Amino acid sequence: MSGLYRSPTVVNNVETFSAIPHILDKGADWYSKIGTEKSPGTRLFSVSGHVKKPGVYEIELGTPLLELVNDLCGGIIDDKPLKAIIPGGSSVPILTAEECKTANMDFESMAAHKTMLGSGAVIVLAEGTDIVETTYRFARFYAHESCGQCTPCREGTHWVRDILYKIREGEGTTEDIDLIFSLSRNMEGGTTICPLSDACVGAVRPALQKFRSEFDAKLKVKPIVPDHPRRRRKEDKIESTAGEKTSP
Repeated sequence: MSGLYRSPTVVNNVETFSAIPHILDKGADWYSKIGTEKSPGTRLFSVSGHVKKPGVYEIELGTPLLELVNDLCGGIIDDKPLKAIIPGGSSVPILTAEECKTANMDFESMAAHKTMLGSGAVIVLAEGTDIVETTYRFARFYAHESCGQCTPCREGTHWVRDILYKIREGEGTTEDIDLIFSLSRNMEGGTTICPLSDACVGAVRPALQKFRSEFDAKLKVKPIVPDHPRRRRKEDKIESTAGEKTSP
């Protein structure tokens, strides 16, 4: 097996290669002092969305997420409240405004918040953003990009897109949301050759979980919330034991 021009070849990204001369010049100890202990160095982040100064920013890993948004990017357009941030491209789980307060731009902090730095594409969403519309557009992208080779991806991405469109148009039901969760379980975890199917799940499921009320508000038949939760729990308990055999 040979690489480019039948020569030994290293395939990597430009960002990694650009750091190598500085490390060779100043040493690994110097480089390791930048960033955090587990996430040394700097990284480029492409910030888009509802910020006053979108662009590409190089920051030390470990920099607070809101410092990147508010100090470097100038804050939210029209000084609106922050609603959510997608920290690493559409395929990584979305963070609520509350989660953003404690999130840092490093690998360990993102893992603690059950998301990732991903591609470094930070998408900032201001209050007033339609999360249902945003999620649908992501799903539409993944359905379009699926090559169709693997069944979980070919069928799953298109089903998720179509269901979200149905919800978006006010024709969805709670069963449709349940179906998305069911589809997600079959689309992730190594069921496909490439991770595009997992990426679709990463874009859709966390949005449903964290902003469920926005999806419920668009349903054709709104979910019924029990007036008496304590009574409901008692009824559920009776129902769950109804089939148990009792001794005479």
